[in-house]
Amino acid sequence: MGERRRLGVVALALACATAVSACVPLAPPPYATPSPVRATAAASSDDGFTHAERIALRVWAISCDAYRNGTAWMLDETHAVTNRHVVRDTTHIELTDYQGREYRVVSAEYSRDDDLALVTIDGTFPEAGTLAAEEPALGDDLTVSGYALGGPLASVTGPYVDLRVNDLDPTGAEIYYLRLLAREGNSGSPVTDGAGDVVGVVFSSDGEKYAGAVTLPRLEAFLADDARHTEVDASC
Repeated sequence: MGERRRLGVVALALACATAVSACVPLAPPPYATPSPVRATAAASSDDGFTHAERIALRVWAISCDAYRNGTAWMLDETHAVTNRHVVRDTTHIELTDYQGREYRVVSAEYSRDDDLALVTIDGTFPEAGTLAAEEPALGDDLTVSGYALGGPLASVTGPYVDLRVNDLDPTGAEIYYLRLLAREGNSGSPVTDGAGDVVGVVFSSDGEKYAGAVTLPRLEAFLADDARHTEVDASC
């Protein structure tokens, strides 16, 4: 995949380009209003959104020195899954759903082994994802649903082409290699199969036509073992 880069981290300050240029804070872009878009995944409700899109949440996280845009998806009525690099070392996390409703985050924890995190919301969410019963087969079309570039909500579909070494962690677990365009803000997006079940979580991209995703077995292992979770420290 070449040198793969993590998605969604925006530096807090701009460097001075010239002697006469002023350094100014780089605020995150305003959230676009979510709206249905043409996607390769078939809509499953009258509002024009697929199930994967309805469980996807826009993430806006603030750390001590950066803003981060990303995506999460509801695992059950109170927990959402996203990437470790989206929420690690953050002091504040905001979530909004496809209708613009806000959900307050009460806690977050991340994996020490994979780029995965689990966020707990205050209240309950009306829908949740379903983990697939088995891994995808090579060549299967998979769909990524999330908030690229902060929105609007959209889905992209492409084939699962290979199981590969993770260039960002060569000694870690292998990853799904997908031929589709994932962009900044897609970090944490669910990867779903033709039935709409979750088979992985996007965490990287070459910014052109390939993306990397945490595999279903690694996601299941993370969710099953609380001992491997580290709580997000919200202090600077």
